[in-house]
Amino acid sequence: MKISKITTIIIFILIIVTPLFMFNWEDGAVSKIDNRVLAEIPFMPNVPKGDLTESIEKCVEDRIGLRDKMILYYTILNDKLFGKMVHPSYSYGKEGYVFFKMGPNMRYGEFHETFADMVKKIQDYCYERNIVFLFVFNPSKTSVLTKYLPAGVSYDSNWVNQFLSALDKRNVNYVDNTGLLIEKSNNGEIVFNKQYDAGHWTDTGAYYGVNSMLEGLREQIPQIHINKKDEFRTTEKTMTSLPVSEFPIYEVIEEMNMKITVQDNTVQYDNEVKRDNRYRGFSYSINLSRLEENGPKALVFQGSYMNGKGNKFLKNSLGEYVAVHNYQNVINFPYYFNIFKPQCVIFEVTEYTFSDGYFNRKDMENMKLTPPLSSEINKDNVIIKRDKINNEDLSIEQGKALTKIIWKNTFKEALYVWLLLSEDEFDMQKIPNTIKYEVSVKNESYNKLKEKLKIIVKYDSEFIVYE
Repeated sequence: MKISKITTIIIFILIIVTPLFMFNWEDGAVSKIDNRVLAEIPFMPNVPKGDLTESIEKCVEDRIGLRDKMILYYTILNDKLFGKMVHPSYSYGKEGYVFFKMGPNMRYGEFHETFADMVKKIQDYCYERNIVFLFVFNPSKTSVLTKYLPAGVSYDSNWVNQFLSALDKRNVNYVDNTGLLIEKSNNGEIVFNKQYDAGHWTDTGAYYGVNSMLEGLREQIPQIHINKKDEFRTTEKTMTSLPVSEFPIYEVIEEMNMKITVQDNTVQYDNEVKRDNRYRGFSYSINLSRLEENGPKALVFQGSYMNGKGNKFLKNSLGEYVAVHNYQNVINFPYYFNIFKPQCVIFEVTEYTFSDGYFNRKDMENMKLTPPLSSEINKDNVIIKRDKINNEDLSIEQGKALTKIIWKNTFKEALYVWLLLSEDEFDMQKIPNTIKYEVSVKNESYNKLKEKLKIIVKYDSEFIVYE
């Protein structure tokens, strides 16, 4: 009896102590069970100081040993015994459908007005340079499969119609794929999986959504290629767990894979093209077959729908396809435009990403884009002066793919600054809290024309050409 009590006590102590011994001390650790960065460890360098008690509590909750396993087993037990999904990220809908957990319904507000203004700024920038522009709105699974949402959940997406009306008022060229995907789903097409990947469309959904985008460009680019299903190999794949989770499921999904091979230039630029640290996605592909058909060179700001499933359909259709993870990166739009000089720009956004966490409202409000030089220099009462470039004010930083040109403005505050390499025009952006302006260009652009470099600066109605 005594031995059994001691054994029980030892087992009980081990149950309590083992998770503490297995505490997760990794810096920047990410939970596999709910796909988020764990709470930071108090007292560590660079950790913001706040309510110490609250910080310790959150840290222990997130980092205690076996956390993911305990959540997983608890989730599976509830699923098997009660048919309930008690997962941190997912919830069951009707008939076994799986959705991301839903918060309060979004309401239309100033954020959306600011967002619409930003889209208009980017479109104007493109149109002023005779570049085709298209904004693409992709719906969430909740909007397409509303009838399968959990009982008692009422999803209100009225803000979407208000936002699209705001785009209409600004004459923005856009495609809304909501109606198309609802129609395809009602006709039996699987545009979102029943369970697997609750947050993104399927290859079938991406195929229809991307073709809709391409049709939206066709009026301005008649030669653009629209994908056909026989251009892809369709295979089946069995999925046994939810993404970024060990929660068990069983679902057979279809995958569509390109039959042709495209040239991949991603590695050449990946390390030098700057992006927000949270949104690092980037790719650059060239489809020689489409280039022979005069297919366009496109710069595409895209989210996880396109990063995950949609990109293959753009690779199959476009001549050159430069993909940048959108969100904070699109707010730095001129940087990418000046490097890649596209023939068309696509800005794709998914319904659930309209929030300050993805697109910082203050940064959108402060977004200032430079007009083309021709539109400014051709105005009445313009005074043009010439000066010699001071080499001490010019800095050239050349990498393997890109050349960064930095110019120090020692005269007075400028309205706009342009760089000219012969006839090629680039707009320079002010480096915050400095008197310096910078632009990045491809090495071939700089090396070929560096002898014909000029910097043109607008000060009020006066221009100075530095050469």
